[in-house]
Amino acid sequence: MKKRKEFRCAECGNGRVRPLAKAGRQTHHKTMMLEIPAELEIPTCDTCSAEWFDDTAARKVDEVLDGIYRHELRERVRAAIDTLTEHVSQRKMERMLGLSHGYLSKLRNGTCDPSPELVGNLALLARDPQKRIRELGEYWGVADDDAA
Repeated sequence: MKKRKEFRCAECGNGRVRPLAKAGRQTHHKTMMLEIPAELEIPTCDTCSAEWFDDTAARKVDEVLDGIYRHELRERVRAAIDTLTEHVSQRKMERMLGLSHGYLSKLRNGTCDPSPELVGNLALLARDPQKRIRELGEYWGVADDDAA
């Protein structure tokens, strides 16, 4: 991010806005709250703490958060798949969800990125796997004893 000169804060009128890196900042990014890395500088007022995003700063923050978001989706889908496969085979789960053969393996191994919708659905199923898998099977007309 190119260094920008300090400027007076238009929010409070008193402070000076300058790049600031600090821990503990969070923001909503796509479907979840994410922590902004402590080392990422954001132009911030030294009086009122208002953050000022120009195009360069906004692009940099989005780029960093996109990577964190993809990593978090991969971790969440892996955890959900691990929980679910204690109760049903991956293949049967793929059929019940209308996924291609081997897709859950690719997600579990991190060779492709899951959609947030699929991660959310798998997470809901994993909250109470026995009950939810049974309900999903009933909805689609898949018997419990169908071959995995």
